[in-house]
Amino acid sequence: MIRRGGIVLGALLLLAGCGASQDPGAGSFAAGVTRGAGPDGTFYAPPAEGSGKSLATRWPIVLSHAFSITAEQAFQGDATAGGGGNEVYGVKKMLEAAGAVVYQPNKIAYGSNETRGQLLYKKCAGTTLDELLCKGSNPVEVDGIHLATQQYCADPALRARNGFAGEDECRKKLQFNIICHSQGCLDSRYMLAAVRNEYSGELMYKHVASWTSMAGANKGTAQADVYLQLLGACLFPGCKSPLIDLAYAVDSLRQNQALIINGSESAVALTRKYVLLTTDMNCTPGQGTTCAPSFNQLYPLPVDPAHPVFYQTFTSQVINIDHPCYSSKKSNWQIVMDNEGPNDGNISVDSQKFTTYGWGTAGPATPVLPRWIDGITLDPAHPHPGLEHMAYSDLKVPGMDDGKMSCNGEDNSMFRFSRMNLYRDIVAELVERGY
Repeated sequence: MIRRGGIVLGALLLLAGCGASQDPGAGSFAAGVTRGAGPDGTFYAPPAEGSGKSLATRWPIVLSHAFSITAEQAFQGDATAGGGGNEVYGVKKMLEAAGAVVYQPNKIAYGSNETRGQLLYKKCAGTTLDELLCKGSNPVEVDGIHLATQQYCADPALRARNGFAGEDECRKKLQFNIICHSQGCLDSRYMLAAVRNEYSGELMYKHVASWTSMAGANKGTAQADVYLQLLGACLFPGCKSPLIDLAYAVDSLRQNQALIINGSESAVALTRKYVLLTTDMNCTPGQGTTCAPSFNQLYPLPVDPAHPVFYQTFTSQVINIDHPCYSSKKSNWQIVMDNEGPNDGNISVDSQKFTTYGWGTAGPATPVLPRWIDGITLDPAHPHPGLEHMAYSDLKVPGMDDGKMSCNGEDNSMFRFSRMNLYRDIVAELVERGY
């Protein structure tokens, strides 16, 4: 996912991203959405084109970024044939220009789902993890949803959107639309289920109107399990390898200007064992052994009839990993293919879809509306090569710039895909649904 020198460091950084079930799409959330999309027809269709539509959602939007990068590298604009594009904060700027209020918190590149979930809510200035988590002697808040709440509610015009009488009422009742990518979906799920809003005292799901997962690592990824095994990480307690800690500390210092010395927690947090089996990496369930619950068992998506949240997931896969835009991702794609099946180069289709909490179809059903997205081809004889994991963040994708963009001199004129338009369409639909 991150392109850096060094064999070991390169391998470490490539981890990212990052029972019978009922039909989770039944009910009002599926109204107006067509089913039958995806390779097996079990997904719902993507949103209708949002061109020319209002993007002024009722509630502000929060963009939750992926593993191994910072906010500046996430949700960028489209690449162009002339080598431009990929504008920093490109998606945020586009949405704001059309009326949305958008926050894009900068968490840390490497951290557990739990740590990043806390930072998504509230982050303070500092150069150590404790300081970033506002545990220093004189914490100065610099980012997160808590600060976004203050900023939003201080604006009378924004308060008026929902008729809040004053700042206090706004802070206690404000909600957000969360759009997350990769590990950003796991950390936002932790925030919803485990972090309390300091103004209302309620769990944060009470302050979330909708949750949209873009290629979320909601069941982990085999990449993390395989790399930890190859690097002998689980010879150490909790599979927290000093080698991985060192590699991630160096990169974290470069990206975050902070010394994060336990970054291997982020690799552990993305394993299928941690997400699906047990959060105790020293324990192996089975044969009479009882282990701690998994991440998915501990933090399911909150379902509350008194406060229904619209949950949806967007899934895609790479069809042609040998395309010049994707061929460098082949080793990771193959690992996931061998262990989990069809995937986007980092995350399996099953993990992205997230219709059950366990392996495959095992475990209770989730409340998500599973949706499928792909690029467009103008020639049915040449299918679009699919969408690689970082297509939702900063990757060059075949079809950008009306097919003029090329990764290695290849002709992509028969393809179409726009990251910017995808987010525009998603947000336009949220507006139409009243979120």
